[in-house]
Amino acid sequence: MLWQTNLGTAAVTTTSAFTNKNFGIRYNGGAYTDIEPEVGITGTPVIDTNTGTLYVVAFTATVSGGKTNYTHTLHALNITNGHEESYSPVVITAKVAGTGVDSSGGFVIFNPQQENQRAALTLAGGMIYVCYAGYADSDPYHGWIIGYNETNLQQLANYTFNTCPNATTNVFGTNAAECGIWMAGGGLGVDNQTNLYLMLANGSFSATNGSGGVDYGDCFLKLSTTNGLKVVDYFAPWDQLSWQDNDTDLGSGGLVLLPDQSGKYAHELLGAGKAGEIFVINRDQFTTNNAHFNATPHDDYVAQTNINQIGASFDTPAYFNGRIYYAASGDYLKAIQITNGFLDDVTIVTNKNRTYSFPGATPSISANGMNSGIVWAMQMANPAVLVACNATNMSDLYLSSSVASRDQLVRGVKFTLPTIADGEVFVGNSNSVSVFGLLAGTYSFSSPTYSVQESNTSVAITVNRIGGTNGATQVSYATVSGGTATNGVSYTSVSGTLNWTNGDTAPKTFTIPIMSDGLAEPNPTIDLALSNPTNPASALGLQSTAVLTIIKPPISSWKLNYFGANANNPAIGGNLADPTGDGIVNLLAYAYALNPLVVNTNPFTWNLAGQEFLLEFPRNTSASDLTYIIQSSFDLYGWSNLLTFTAPGGWVTNMPGASVIESPTNGTPPNQYVNVTVTAATNTVATDTNQFLRLEVNP
Repeated sequence: MLWQTNLGTAAVTTTSAFTNKNFGIRYNGGAYTDIEPEVGITGTPVIDTNTGTLYVVAFTATVSGGKTNYTHTLHALNITNGHEESYSPVVITAKVAGTGVDSSGGFVIFNPQQENQRAALTLAGGMIYVCYAGYADSDPYHGWIIGYNETNLQQLANYTFNTCPNATTNVFGTNAAECGIWMAGGGLGVDNQTNLYLMLANGSFSATNGSGGVDYGDCFLKLSTTNGLKVVDYFAPWDQLSWQDNDTDLGSGGLVLLPDQSGKYAHELLGAGKAGEIFVINRDQFTTNNAHFNATPHDDYVAQTNINQIGASFDTPAYFNGRIYYAASGDYLKAIQITNGFLDDVTIVTNKNRTYSFPGATPSISANGMNSGIVWAMQMANPAVLVACNATNMSDLYLSSSVASRDQLVRGVKFTLPTIADGEVFVGNSNSVSVFGLLAGTYSFSSPTYSVQESNTSVAITVNRIGGTNGATQVSYATVSGGTATNGVSYTSVSGTLNWTNGDTAPKTFTIPIMSDGLAEPNPTIDLALSNPTNPASALGLQSTAVLTIIKPPISSWKLNYFGANANNPAIGGNLADPTGDGIVNLLAYAYALNPLVVNTNPFTWNLAGQEFLLEFPRNTSASDLTYIIQSSFDLYGWSNLLTFTAPGGWVTNMPGASVIESPTNGTPPNQYVNVTVTAATNTVATDTNQFLRLEVNP
């Protein structure tokens, strides 16, 4: 730890021994449970890297005369040592002209006990902007933006903005005003002209077109910062009143200002709230003809509305390479393409390996320029899970839960997001900060499954080093129990280590000997496992186990089909066995695609047509493990090959004067076949009065 600074006594909320009912009392029997066990620093601080100053707001409680007094203070801290700057801290107070709830004498007064500093602080144009909402929607409260000169923390009166200063209970009922600035804990959007952009939550809305109203519940706002804060544009969805009545806040989510687009609108922003409706808005003019609000159902005069693509948004989307990334509450992590400034409903890439429970997740992006993008997100759970996905295809790259012994996090905290800096990922939780750094790599099989023909003598298995090359390292490999293959019968077990040098990313292989056991059986399997990475900065990857399948020759399944439990009984299922006594042994029955359990007539026939032999027989199209050879002899002792058939190459002519044709396929497996017709010239000479032809079948 470099330094720590105490900014006062945090306000206790709910503990096992104490329930504070001074604020946030609307729900849960008056107990505030959204933030436990205390409220202190809630909004994300902001840092001026030019001056090395960190600005942060603390909510503190002091007891005097039996009464608890609550205060918000803005601090400016030297980032190198945590010391207060000479002009720091200042107590946050504010008032604006207004006649709504919490007003007195024509002014709405900032009530520190009712205001929750939830949104991130924003630094823009030399000003620090502090935003507020309420505690658990407990009235009365307002949305506030209060601006301070960053050099001396002087509050500038014309840089204070209230989102609903004139909302009264007479007009809007018990829950008048509100209009908090939550934005999933994110900060205000800022453009090159230091205009501010924000989304407001449930609250009173009086800013109908031409009304002059200044209450902006469930609105997008654009504020100019020239000579003070003032609304220069806004938009309210057509169903704002329904959202307000049903707690369907627009401002539950954060917004993002898009890079310049090549389409109709160069400057756009987008954001979504609890309804899961993504709004794409032209920042230069929010609505067509400045129709800020249109009560006609489903008619919002903005650039685009995108419905039913995400769940409720309590998060801020990320942008990278023409895509936005959302992990809404109860939804998957999704990448949505932006083309010419419009969301493409078709081009959505989704990682369906997990959903993100409330409140979803705000993604972060790391990349090498515009390449090798990684999407990072926090899955809210106990323990929390840090997730990394490929930004292009959204496949998983890393899960902190996959190496729990080393990387497991503690209970997740709402609105936490991964922060990437200097090649490391920082994750904050309720009582800790976890740092994920460059690794020596993770080790994974190149595939979850491998296969090898039983006729092969060995198979090579590949292991990859992924995600880091820092230092020399090794990982152990082994064939392990769990598969159906028998060691010493189907294969020879192996174990050993694979080694990488510093910076080495080349795949490594190990070899497993394969044995042909001649048994008829289902394809046997061998389980493979990686273990014991030696470098402390290395780990097993997502694919640390794999399965190797030994592919038995097709005759194995043919025997199992016909002989079942007797498939390996030599007297019944053996290649040379003849269970029906018809003179056709099993190997020939298989070659001909015959049923070996019935009496068959040998289908091998011949005829002599002039000076040519004609041979005919059926060939089993599934018997890819057999070789068919047509041979010729003049004395029944020496045989010469005329034609040879193998599954990879088909028929090959070994001697001139021989040819072959095959019919279309007949039957169905395991009795599927083609009829083979062989034509062979008679080659007898004066000394040879006889010529013989035969079919030889070899497994």
